[in-house]
Amino acid sequence: MIKTMHIVLQLSLLALVLSVAPARATSLSIASGIPEGLVNYLLPRFTLKTQIRFDRLPRDGDLQFRKDSGEFGVAIFQLNDGSIGYLHAARWLQDDADYLHFRDWLLSEAGRATISDYREQGVAIAIPVDLAPVEEVAIVITGNADVGRTLSLAHCSRCHKVDRAAKYSGMDSSPSFHAMRGFEDWYVRFLSFYAVSPHKALITVEGSGIEKDPDLITIAPIELRIEQVNDIVAFVHTLEPLDLGRPIQFNP
Repeated sequence: MIKTMHIVLQLSLLALVLSVAPARATSLSIASGIPEGLVNYLLPRFTLKTQIRFDRLPRDGDLQFRKDSGEFGVAIFQLNDGSIGYLHAARWLQDDADYLHFRDWLLSEAGRATISDYREQGVAIAIPVDLAPVEEVAIVITGNADVGRTLSLAHCSRCHKVDRAAKYSGMDSSPSFHAMRGFEDWYVRFLSFYAVSPHKALITVEGSGIEKDPDLITIAPIELRIEQVNDIVAFVHTLEPLDLGRPIQFNP
């Protein structure tokens, strides 16, 4: 009886230890030919931003900086000798949140700036790889700008300043048409404005394929046709974008 209780106690203690033991951290290693100083420069800056840490191993880490592309390698930087440094993740880590955060940070503006900032004896030894070019959205203007102006003044000026000469139009909490014309994605925004909040609560667009119960609209609804949306886009295309200042600056 005493022996049985002793065994049960030992098993209970083992289960307790296993339950509180920390999960295995992802390991990282640096292969030959990859400047260790560069990786040592990147890691603490990434950790400072994300609180994510990796266990360092001399070789065969779950994550590896290597010069060969392999099966899952992601090109991160190019060294002065022309070789490419790749970040590899083991097959079982392809969907791991910590790995994806690290990979995305290295490819972000902040990570790329950090790579460019690193120096050895005052000389930069690596540059970020060129990212795949972003495909530009083809802007096709099919509407009537004059009709779009009339529609915008009649409906959109409830909240937005459409005409800059009208000092008291619009709401302070809503951006003006000229300001939104300065957004890089202005074309997509205006093509689909009726499908996002708060517009979708009060606007119906015939021909959009979006059905809604007009009885649920609690204020005077705005009823448009899809060609009138194109007219509004055509009008916005004629506006001079408002200078919103310099782009956002990232501090790596």
